[in-house]
Amino acid sequence: MILLRLISWPYVRKHLLRTLLTIAGIVLGVAVFVGMHTANQSVLFAFRQTVDRVAGATQLQVTAGEPGFPEEVLEKVQSLPEVRVAAPVIEAVVETPFAGGGSLLILAVDMTGDRSLRDYNIDQGDESVIDDPLVFLAQPDSLIITEPFAKSHNLVVNSKIPLDTMEGRKQFTVRGIMKSGGLTSAFGGDLAVMDIYAAQKVFGRGRKFDRIDMAVQDGLRPEVIQKKIAALLGPGYSVEPPSARGQQFESLSQVYAMTANITSLFALFIGMFIIFNTFSIAVSQRRNEIGILRALGATGGQIRSLFLAESAVLGLAGSVIGVLLGILIARVFAGSLGGVLEDVYGVAQRAEELSADPRLLLLALGAGVVTSVIAAWIPARNAAAIDPVNALQKGK
Repeated sequence: MILLRLISWPYVRKHLLRTLLTIAGIVLGVAVFVGMHTANQSVLFAFRQTVDRVAGATQLQVTAGEPGFPEEVLEKVQSLPEVRVAAPVIEAVVETPFAGGGSLLILAVDMTGDRSLRDYNIDQGDESVIDDPLVFLAQPDSLIITEPFAKSHNLVVNSKIPLDTMEGRKQFTVRGIMKSGGLTSAFGGDLAVMDIYAAQKVFGRGRKFDRIDMAVQDGLRPEVIQKKIAALLGPGYSVEPPSARGQQFESLSQVYAMTANITSLFALFIGMFIIFNTFSIAVSQRRNEIGILRALGATGGQIRSLFLAESAVLGLAGSVIGVLLGILIARVFAGSLGGVLEDVYGVAQRAEELSADPRLLLLALGAGVVTSVIAAWIPARNAAAIDPVNALQKGK
């Protein structure tokens, strides 16, 4: 520490710009690593929560791809004694007419059976819209929106929302607002509920559904019933737990994580090159200083340790700054990754909170320091091998 303060610090102050550029190389690599991985973990966590919240108590889902399937399939599933509840679902994504654009996921359900799977916690509006499905059915322009969406766009009960449908732009009426929490947190609140039979008409589904959400009888294993339903429906139908729906995004998330690793490693490699050059120049410029230290009794190992300690301090400084910067830019990366979900599901996934894994931060700090020390190893070894007599003679 004494040598760092008396020998290294004056040199750093004298060549401050070069030192800052050296630190910047580590900052860049660490910031990219922390930022991309933090964003990836945060969006993935938010997406998993969204899948769980939209699924509610659903244990199995039947899908048949883009075409959907006729109502007879629902009747087959509902006829199984092992199935406690089976509810049809239609999902549609529409552009909102509000400033700033954005998309709204329409979750169209049959309130007759769907309330056994999902909790629609109405805070404002006519409770009969939910309590009596016939009221909901009799008003096909009805929408139930989330509290976050209502607040974002200054909407109240009976507000009109124009949405584009297969029948052109139509006016929909807000009949209720769901309290924050649970289902309302899915996709950041950009979600609205409407009657499934109204959705069949306005979104051109004919007499088809997009999927069936179901729960099995108590005491039965969903995976066993899954096989039975798959055999009953035959090829062309997929019977999976709700968690399987996120596998496509999970695969994208893994690719994103790999990209983060490659990008950050490339940035750290550039940082290593900068550190190597910086310390090579420093050794050349400080030959006289090294000769004096050797003449005063410093060993080659101590000289090497001095330069490695300098690199470790610079690496630690760059890593700390990089971690802080990475957490700040993670929000930008999260927005980019959330936009990937918009391509997959039509609605962007926002990470309301960034979750930085402490182990990730420690790994980033360690990587920055180790990278700096490795990059400075050869110059430090060369410094330790300098002959003190020659160094002092050339320093005259």
